[in-house]
Amino acid sequence: MKCFVNFLISACLIALLGSGVGCGNDASKAAASASVSVPVPLTNMVRITAGTFQRIRFPVTLTRDFWIGKYEVSQGEFQTVMGLNPSHFTGLSNHPVEKVSFVAASNYCVKVTAQERGQGHLPEGFEYRLPTEAEWEYACRAGSTNRFYFGSTLDGGDAHAWTAENCEATTHPVGAKKPNDWGLHDMHGNVWEWCSDWFEPYPAKPLTDPTGPATSGTNKYKVFKGGGWNQDLQYAGASSRFMMSPSNGIHFVGFRIVLSTR
Repeated sequence: MKCFVNFLISACLIALLGSGVGCGNDASKAAASASVSVPVPLTNMVRITAGTFQRIRFPVTLTRDFWIGKYEVSQGEFQTVMGLNPSHFTGLSNHPVEKVSFVAASNYCVKVTAQERGQGHLPEGFEYRLPTEAEWEYACRAGSTNRFYFGSTLDGGDAHAWTAENCEATTHPVGAKKPNDWGLHDMHGNVWEWCSDWFEPYPAKPLTDPTGPATSGTNKYKVFKGGGWNQDLQYAGASSRFMMSPSNGIHFVGFRIVLSTR
């Protein structure tokens, strides 16, 4: 009888272990799938508090806080998430990814969002995405009203930006130059950065949380900002902008990411 009881106990233990009971599996799964109330941002994301900046003659107001990447997305980061590296300057894991289209940059954000939500780091309603042009410019200026975050003239540019004057016709490691007052690197120079807005002339009026025009008619191009290694510093001002088809990539355009509510 004693042997039979021991056998039953052993059988129950084996069944319990096989089903995961007693090993914490169910608890772990529940914890992983539980909704979080506040996001846990990726490393090197900087929180930006809502506020207003002046664009030419009109105020632009952002009513929601957001996080933005301290650095441009690197080749190594892009390779890890997407499994490929589209860059012209290849094999440089800590250099910004470039020759990346708007479409590919947006897909990167979608994949990062899915990964972080799967890890239990994102509440519903939060996502990683490209910054709006207004978010990008507000973060670049970091409270400054000058042409550049470091001043109104080209003086001092060498300490803050990789541009045609000092880059030797190539990209450089992210974060090698001095940051702006909010701790963001390479907002001027290294590579231009995609924004989510379709291109149109700036509206001549005050704006609140602008996202650019809807895509239709002549709105065929996406905005990129910030200047890059390929052009002189004079083209890298906070309000400077260029445009390109969202399906195209070129070796002086990359991106950085934002985390916010949808």
